[in-house]
Amino acid sequence: MDELKIALVGSAPASCRIAPYADPSWQIWGCSPGLYGVAPRVNAWFELHLYEPGAPWFSPEYCQWLADLPGRGVTLYGTHVEQWPGARALPAQDLLDQFDPQRWFCTSSLFWMMAMAISAGAKKIGFWGVDMAATQEYEMQRAGIHFLTYKAREMGIEVGCPFESDLFTPRFAYGVDEWTHSFRKVRARDTELANRLADAQARAAAAQSEVAFLSGARDDLKYMGDTWVDKTAHTGPGL
Repeated sequence: MDELKIALVGSAPASCRIAPYADPSWQIWGCSPGLYGVAPRVNAWFELHLYEPGAPWFSPEYCQWLADLPGRGVTLYGTHVEQWPGARALPAQDLLDQFDPQRWFCTSSLFWMMAMAISAGAKKIGFWGVDMAATQEYEMQRAGIHFLTYKAREMGIEVGCPFESDLFTPRFAYGVDEWTHSFRKVRARDTELANRLADAQARAAAAQSEVAFLSGARDDLKYMGDTWVDKTAHTGPGL
């Protein structure tokens, strides 16, 4: 029996297009409105957010695409699935009982997808289109994936991502790595950029002050022109 390999695919542009779509030995499990028009095939799809048709992330095209998935033989998972006949409810409590009973790490769709993949018996789990590299929200989500990766590897499951992703690139070790060349170079560059930003902001504030002054001057000139300008004919210098 072939081992189960599951590709968990998000919408990060650096690697979402290079997932193993053409390799039938991989199941493709996707999520995110940013991926649905990119992935040429999916075996399962996870849409766990509050269903809000008309919101920017629930375009009419995406809503219709979701509704069509069960009829095309694709497993669609949701939290409340009344709007999608044939969809399956995410077994959230079972997954929490098994992987995160304290609810410390269930911070992203990819967490639930990875928990499902482990529960399904996957021997290889790969991440494509997943960086979780920017903003505080994604930093929080990254920890959940790292936690499940520890669990998966303890179970003998291979987990990885392509070179185009930095999902498993380690962060600086607190305190210890402050002595390293790379940390100090990054800090110096950040200080330089912070100073340049402060200078640009000061110049922008000064320019905005001038804009306000000139706008007020024009208003004053218009008032004077409409009200106080001498309206007698100008005859020019005497001849």
